[in-house]
Amino acid sequence: MLGGIVAITLFLPAVGAAAARDPVPASTSRATPASHQVQAVKAIVRVLPCFGLPEVRPANYLMSCADANASWKKVNWVSWGAKTALGKGDLYQNDCQPNCVSGHFHTYAAKVVLSEVTQTRKYGLLYSRATFSYSAKDKHLTETFGLAT
Repeated sequence: MLGGIVAITLFLPAVGAAAARDPVPASTSRATPASHQVQAVKAIVRVLPCFGLPEVRPANYLMSCADANASWKKVNWVSWGAKTALGKGDLYQNDCQPNCVSGHFHTYAAKVVLSEVTQTRKYGLLYSRATFSYSAKDKHLTETFGLAT
């Protein structure tokens, strides 16, 4: 007889101690199969810029793609929801006096409300109207623009 100690090592699969206490047969899975998973997908309303893909909460946006005479700038969005979006920033607009080519651009601190959600085939849900509330020459004004859809 040879003297010494014989050690026996038991190797378990590297799945953790819990698996050793509560093994799961290989044919069974604790995860729900992908075919049975239901995910609630909430559609996000966006705005369509003149160039590029739809955007969410853009700080700057050109509203008149043809002549670039109106845009919003530096808008901080307070909310962006399923029916409306509310923000504060600047309305940047050409006064078109005496005509748009000879007109001058003005910046007005404004509140903006995006509304009238439209479902499009290509881009999904888009806001189609922007309404600005601002003051100019001691008058409170409200102006509405159609947005690209």
